[in-house]
Amino acid sequence: MMPVAPLFAFGLLFVPVLTVDDPAPISCLSAEEVREAVADNKVIQPLQASRHARAAAPGEVLRIRLCRQGDDYVYVVTTLKRDGRVARVTLEGHSGKVEAIR
Repeated sequence: MMPVAPLFAFGLLFVPVLTVDDPAPISCLSAEEVREAVADNKVIQPLQASRHARAAAPGEVLRIRLCRQGDDYVYVVTTLKRDGRVARVTLEGHSGKVEAIR
């Protein structure tokens, strides 16, 4: 924690600025809901999403989930890299475009 006294000594007021830039909460779909979304052409096939994720974060796919984030669909793919680290790749559900890698 920063000392408060030096800030006031220079006439500065420290006010933390909180910005809320969090995306909508994510809720994942059941296997039946995934099949329906794929059949209705709302999202790409899970295999295609897996390929996109492996291209972004090479490794073995451990888990793939289709989730809703607000009104949009996203794939959350967990991969195990060769060095033993785990990466979580978030893809747009309809296009397979990589949104984030963590």
